[in-house]
Amino acid sequence: MKIIVNGKEAGSKETGCALCGATWGEYYEEIDGDRLFFCCDFCALEFKNMINEVKKRTGWSKIDELIINGNYYTGRTCVAKLGEKEYKFYVKFNEEGDVGIFKEV
Repeated sequence: MKIIVNGKEAGSKETGCALCGATWGEYYEEIDGDRLFFCCDFCALEFKNMINEVKKRTGWSKIDELIINGNYYTGRTCVAKLGEKEYKFYVKFNEEGDVGIFKEV
């Protein structure tokens, strides 16, 4: 899965956390067959919850590319891609890392 966070490629220790883009930390999680880097387990939890919500709403079994813009405080405007298909959405998480607000845009 290709991941772009605030205009920069992300998802590895070198490129940054797959959700927020931070390069500190040492947490990895396998998601859809890809070993992704996260700065912390909380970002990994939020990312998984977001991916699962997209899959539930689209019926997709995987996501090829995810473009994320924003942050924890303002929420994130995102585009998920599968082949030529696109799904645009806004997500904001609650204090437990669950999806608090999710809207198609």
